[in-house]
Amino acid sequence: MLKAALIAFLMALAGSGRPPVTAAPEVVVRVFTLKHRSPEEALVVVRPLLTEGASVVVQAKGNTLTVRDSAAAVERAAKTIAAWDLPPRRIDLTVTLLRASTDSRSRRPGEPDGADQIPGVGERLRKLFRFTEYSRLDAVVVQGVEGQTVAYVLGGGYRLEFQLDPAPDPQQVRLKGLRFERIRRAPGPGVAELRSDILRTTINVAIGQPYILAVGKDEAAAGALILVFNGKLVVPGPGLGGVN
Repeated sequence: MLKAALIAFLMALAGSGRPPVTAAPEVVVRVFTLKHRSPEEALVVVRPLLTEGASVVVQAKGNTLTVRDSAAAVERAAKTIAAWDLPPRRIDLTVTLLRASTDSRSRRPGEPDGADQIPGVGERLRKLFRFTEYSRLDAVVVQGVEGQTVAYVLGGGYRLEFQLDPAPDPQQVRLKGLRFERIRRAPGPGVAELRSDILRTTINVAIGQPYILAVGKDEAAAGALILVFNGKLVVPGPGLGGVN
């Protein structure tokens, strides 16, 4: 009997080293009805917040997104969607076009440095690139609403086009399908102008922070074109009805 008690005691000691059994996380299902965005766009925003075992159903007809995942992951998705599914915003986007060079003769005598004319940008440009001279070719203020495509001619010889899109981060605006082209008049009759692509890309611009985009042949080139974007939200005032 003593032997049996000893064996039971040893088995109890061996069992005490086993890890405690933890309950599986609670799985919940939640349906999100989008008011201002599409469920396809919401899927792109929400997917990185979910676990590997999550399932998501997109229903375009009802403009809904159904998420099945752990309670914690679904709560993360809910908070993100609430901050992201907002009415289209009005954006004022200042776009400055600079020509950068390492040749001191590229800037006319007495002409101010174009980089220093943009607050907070001159020093950044000098840290990022080897160029020493910056001439401002043009500056425009692009006004639009998220979802709208805008196009502007810059410096007489360039054209910029993009769609103002909401970014996953509400403190940013996305310039989707950004197209930067060189334009020139056609030599013969019938065609008003010829366009050639310089750059095509998509970028996210943080509201209130300059975004610098350099376009050149390579890092060793003696010159380049610099686009500087600076976005500002337009808050509806007493005389504005807002954006529908």
